[in-house]
Amino acid sequence: MKVSVVMPAHNAERTLSAAIESILSQKWTEFDFVIVDHESTDETPQILRSAARQDPRISLHRHEGTFVEAANLAWQKSSGDLIARMDSDDLAHPDRLAKQITFLKNNPDLAACGTLVSIVKRGENEFVVAANGGYQRYEEWVNSVISPDAIFRERFVDSPLPNPTAMIRRSVLEELGGYADPPWAEDYDFWLRLLEANHQLGKVDEILLDWFDAPERSTRQIERYELTRFQEAKAHFLSRLDPIRKLGVTICGAGPIGKEMARFLNLEEIEVTAFCEVNERQIGNRISGIPVFGQEAVAERNGETILIGAVGQPGARARIRHLAEDAGYVEGDDFFCVA
Repeated sequence: MKVSVVMPAHNAERTLSAAIESILSQKWTEFDFVIVDHESTDETPQILRSAARQDPRISLHRHEGTFVEAANLAWQKSSGDLIARMDSDDLAHPDRLAKQITFLKNNPDLAACGTLVSIVKRGENEFVVAANGGYQRYEEWVNSVISPDAIFRERFVDSPLPNPTAMIRRSVLEELGGYADPPWAEDYDFWLRLLEANHQLGKVDEILLDWFDAPERSTRQIERYELTRFQEAKAHFLSRLDPIRKLGVTICGAGPIGKEMARFLNLEEIEVTAFCEVNERQIGNRISGIPVFGQEAVAERNGETILIGAVGQPGARARIRHLAEDAGYVEGDDFFCVA
């Protein structure tokens, strides 16, 4: 089974050499490495040419269009049956490819797999510290969602598979047409489309990538990666579920996340029939005309609408899950969590 590593790169002179070396130093050595320079104006092209002269596995391309086009061009120019995605500011552990290849060989029903990650921050002078705040919470969550069932069940909490850990079967990329170009993150969109098409995702249960956060990272610079755009993506794909289109939703959580989700679902022509809250000051109010009930409504409305738990804190999410389970809901069927 032939393997290709693909990597788009844009103005990555600070991190590119280390990222490339982390791939060239893999214990699994039989791969081709396709790198697409996306409109770089720094020393990225020179670094790429130097690397390609030293290792024949590297092939170089340049693209002047969109970043999504560059990401698609990378895998389209590759020849592997398995496509391993890499980013130009991250570091792959030496046995990443070998362990993912073995994992997919042993799990032929999976369309793709990822790995666990260590998220670290680059500060001034390349000083590296552990992730904090939202990135720390994301690391804890994404490293806990490992099995195909868990990934499918929690796909609307956040992007369930870090893109630079992905190893995808070429046949699935071709079937789905690669990355689309929606208003939200193209990788999250791809995972949601893949799962919607009844494919499965899994993860190697080991940390095999150091995922770096820095002020210049695309996720901090480009609008499509803002949290609001992620909420828009979740609402869009939730709205395509037949039970939600037929029954509408009750949102458990009347805070900022619940309100924003209600707004985006309304834009998708989904009826939000009610909010449920544990905060007594909220109960009895209306939000944009939608009534706010107490937590007893979770059980009372089972079978009438689909329940969406819309809270950000893991503790609050666990409480909603407990309420839903006691009321007879099945997560991933008539109950979904968003964050």
